[in-house]
Amino acid sequence: MTEGGWVETDSELFASLGEVFTPGREEIERTLLDHIPAERDEPFLAVEVGCGQGWLSEAVLRRFPGARVLALDGSPAMLRAAGGLLAPYGERVELRPFRLEDPTWISVIEGPVRCFLSSLVIHHLDGAGKRELFRGLREKLEAGGALLYADVIEARSEIGRRHMARAWDEEVRQRSLRLMGDESAYRAFAARDWNMYEHPDPADKPSGTAEQLRWLEEAGYVGADVPWARAGHVVFCAYEPAG
Repeated sequence: MTEGGWVETDSELFASLGEVFTPGREEIERTLLDHIPAERDEPFLAVEVGCGQGWLSEAVLRRFPGARVLALDGSPAMLRAAGGLLAPYGERVELRPFRLEDPTWISVIEGPVRCFLSSLVIHHLDGAGKRELFRGLREKLEAGGALLYADVIEARSEIGRRHMARAWDEEVRQRSLRLMGDESAYRAFAARDWNMYEHPDPADKPSGTAEQLRWLEEAGYVGADVPWARAGHVVFCAYEPAG
């Protein structure tokens, strides 16, 4: 990743190669969808926080034909990519620019929201920002609704950091071979210093698994859990109490 923070060239690269750069993305998709508290044909609103190229929003719309999605992103390049992917879903989708660091975007969401989803975005907030986000999103959730997100986590030891770095590299190399037929995507990943466990960037502010679960519980969510984890990437699930 470009040193000093995320720029539009990073967005363009991730829009084209994010499927390769993300360990187990098919499993992440399946895990997040399986934890949405809705029946397949039930109408509801889902909000994706940082939609990127739109793959997760598209997966929600495909599995739940009664769902509507509000897809948010701060990158014009990502919104263009998402707009192209999600165009077939017509009025079931709204694309909207936002700034993750400015919590006022939450106040203009017209609820109730059945679920907030996110993938590889929330780690751009520091600990205080994550806690504020968790509290703000919960205020918009309907009873029994969910906050479901995949993200990178902080390594809590040097041994752990080295393992996560090696595991992420190997995941991307194998995915490049499987999805691209060669190591070209892996070479792009390495050339751009994308692995934050080897190349820390000030824009990345990951937090540990245990503290995020604690912050979710302190914010009033129930059932906070981690149903999937690999190579420093984790899926978190937490719910607004029902009734």
